[in-house]
Amino acid sequence: MNSPDRNVPTDGDDRGVADSLRQQALPARYYTDPAIHAAELSAVFARSWQLVGHLSQVSKPGQVLATVVGDEPVFVVNDGGEIRAFFNVCQHRGHELFPPQSEGGDVADTPGVIMCPYHAWVYGLDGRLLNARSRDVGEICIPPIAVDQLAGLLFVNVDPGAPPLTECAPRVAEEILAIIPQSATRVLTWRRTHLIAANWKIAVENYNECYHCPNVHRSFTSGVVDPASYRVIPDGTVIRHTATGVDSDRSFYTRPAASDAYAAFYIWPASSIQCYPGQALNTYRWVPRGPDQTLLVREWWFDSAEPTDVQREIIDLDWNTTVSEDLRLVESTQRGVRSRGYRPGPLITEPSGVASVHSEDAVAHLGALVQSALRYGRAPSER
Repeated sequence: MNSPDRNVPTDGDDRGVADSLRQQALPARYYTDPAIHAAELSAVFARSWQLVGHLSQVSKPGQVLATVVGDEPVFVVNDGGEIRAFFNVCQHRGHELFPPQSEGGDVADTPGVIMCPYHAWVYGLDGRLLNARSRDVGEICIPPIAVDQLAGLLFVNVDPGAPPLTECAPRVAEEILAIIPQSATRVLTWRRTHLIAANWKIAVENYNECYHCPNVHRSFTSGVVDPASYRVIPDGTVIRHTATGVDSDRSFYTRPAASDAYAAFYIWPASSIQCYPGQALNTYRWVPRGPDQTLLVREWWFDSAEPTDVQREIIDLDWNTTVSEDLRLVESTQRGVRSRGYRPGPLITEPSGVASVHSEDAVAHLGALVQSALRYGRAPSER
């Protein structure tokens, strides 16, 4: 096991921390302290599975998807039908092999080899150095990283001792495919990014509780899902959201398919796969950029690269209402936790641990995951 970061303050022993976190939000420093943020990059983001895209983006031999997870540039490549992933760094002097040109990650085609744009060292798609401008520099390889997929969605993990993705997200692939059988053949239809002025934990805490939904997300709770059916179920490093969609004649958008199932699968620490009524597949990625900055990558996956008018309805509804409303909430919360007047308040929880729109059990669960990762280097279900 990787050694934990020991320079981060913790709050008592594990049992005391877990008990207190069931009832109380994390102290403000967890959202503002640069030392805690730096420790999280090592103890959380460098030791967990994170969503980077979809198999369709590397479906052809030679295709490369370059992006960032945590603070690490990485790339995924199709090597003759085998999907591989590597740190995005030349082993000569450290230049990025594929500089991402967009915030969410870019897809490029290679001629069957990878050439560093700095000094023209050439690598095979398996990461082995093929040519150092005709000099013998010994056997060198770009360090590989773990890559896997759930229902066609690609995840990577830069930790060499990482447990399998299916252990960290058990049954998630099967549950997605039960709702959207075509998930593995979808393509990127729409992406929008936004640099949020808030800590990544504030963003994912907000996402994983619907306690605020009746008060804030009026379109979501009246034109997308039945709020009485909404449940948030923490389960190790997965938090499941389930609900029944409103009747189709009450829906605020035309459903692309005849399905009223809603489900979302948050996978620790910063990814979520969401199935909207009508088999509308979409994803969230939260990329930490600093103690008080997080890049949100919002993507929708349909059967073609251009959205139809029907698909555009749900994309626009979601961004213009639920997402935009949440952006204002989390940025206000970040400003609030910096206040000298802030004291962590009690969390509203249920004895069952399963939240409805009247409780916020997953926030306590997320706090426990953060505390465990900073203390031990892994969230509980990963050890």
